[in-house]
Amino acid sequence: MRTGRGGQASPRPATSLRSSFAWTLAGNGIYAAAQWAILSLVAKLGGSEMLGQYALAVALTTPLVMLAHLNLRAVLATDVDGRQPFGDYVAVRLGVSGLGLAGIAILALLSGDSGSLAAVILVTGLAQSSETVSDIYYGAMQRRDEMELIARSMIARGLVSVCAFGVALYLLRDLVWALAAVAAGRLALLLAYDRPRGAAGESLARSGLGAEVAILRTAMPLGVMLLLVSLNTNLPRYVIERFLGVRELGIFAAVVAFMTVGSTAVNALGQATTPRLARHFSRRESKHFLRLTFTLAASVGALGVAGVMVAAVFGETILGLLYRPEYAAYGGLLVAVMGAAIPGYVAIALGYAITATRAFDAQVPLFCVVAASCGGASWLLVPRFGLRGAALSLAIAASLQIGGEGWILARAMHRIEPAA
Repeated sequence: MRTGRGGQASPRPATSLRSSFAWTLAGNGIYAAAQWAILSLVAKLGGSEMLGQYALAVALTTPLVMLAHLNLRAVLATDVDGRQPFGDYVAVRLGVSGLGLAGIAILALLSGDSGSLAAVILVTGLAQSSETVSDIYYGAMQRRDEMELIARSMIARGLVSVCAFGVALYLLRDLVWALAAVAAGRLALLLAYDRPRGAAGESLARSGLGAEVAILRTAMPLGVMLLLVSLNTNLPRYVIERFLGVRELGIFAAVVAFMTVGSTAVNALGQATTPRLARHFSRRESKHFLRLTFTLAASVGALGVAGVMVAAVFGETILGLLYRPEYAAYGGLLVAVMGAAIPGYVAIALGYAITATRAFDAQVPLFCVVAASCGGASWLLVPRFGLRGAALSLAIAASLQIGGEGWILARAMHRIEPAA
C-alpha cells in the first residue's frame, strides 16, 4: 500500500457515505446487542443484586477509562494531512492507557467495599482498557475510510465478549471470572485482528517525545470532555446507589441500556460522517458542512421519537422478555428514558460536527456545566421522583448541551465564513 505525507497510508478511493454508515451501523449494532446480552445474562443468571454490582463497577471505572481514552481516534481520523506518524499515536495510546489502568487499580484498592467488588472493578477496567487500545487502530482504519474492517472487528468483539461471558457465568456463577473471560477475549482479538489491520501501510516510526506530547496536548481536552460526558451519564447512577440502593441501580442500568439502541445508530452515523465533515470544514465548504450537520441532527432526532413510540407500545413486553417478568413493571420508566434520549441523540450528533472542526478546547467548559447540571438535577430529583427523576436529569443535561454546542458551532463557522 502506498504511503503519503507523515507516513500515513494513502486513502483508497472514497467510500460512499451510505456504505460507510451501513458497515458502521452493523458493527456498532451487533456490538451493542452483545453488551445488552451481557446485562440480560447477569439479570437472568445472577439477579438484580449482581446486576447492580456490575453497573456500579462500570459507573466507577468508566470516567477514568474515558479520561485515558482521550478520543485519540477522533484526533487521528481528523488528522487528514498526516501531521504526525501513526507510531506517535500508538505510543500515546499505550502510555496513557497504562496510566488509566493503574488508576483503576488504585480505585479498586480504595473502594472501601468488599473484596469481590474490588475485583469486579479491576477486571471491568481491564476489559475496557483493551478496547481503548483497539480504538487507536480503528482510527487509522477510519482515516482510510475502511469502515468495513472496523465493523468486522466490532462484530467479532461483541460475539466473543458475550460468548465468553455467558459460558463463564453459567459454569462458575462468578461475575469476576466472567468479566476476566471477556477481557481475555478482547485482548486476543486486539492482537490477532485489530493491530495487524489497523497498522497496515501506516508508519510505526516515532518522531520523538516532543511530537507525542503535542498529540497529548491536542487530545487532552477531548479526554477531559469524555470524562465529563461519562460523569454526566453516571452521576445519576451514583445518586441512585446512594439514595435507592444497588438493586434499584441494577434496574435503572437495565432500562437505560435501551438508549443504546438509538445511540448505536447515532454513533455509527457520526463516525461515518466525521471524515467527510472534517474535509468540508478544512476546505471551507461551509454550506456543505452545515447541510450535512443539519441532516445528521434531524435524522437522529427522528430516531429518538421513534424510540419513544416503540417503548410506549411494546416496552413492558420487551422488558419482561429480555430480563425477567418483574421488569415489565418498569415500562413507564422506559418511556421516560427514551424521551430523555431524544435530546441526548441530537447532542451526540452535534458533538461529532464539533469534533470535525477540531474545536476541542471549547467543549471542556461546556461539559463542565453539563455535568454539574446533571449532578445537581439528580441530587434534587432522584430522592423525590425515584428512577424517573434520574431520566429527567439526563434530559435536562442534554438540552443544555445542545445549546452550548450550537454556540460552539456558530463560532467555528464564523472562522471560515469570510473565505467560503
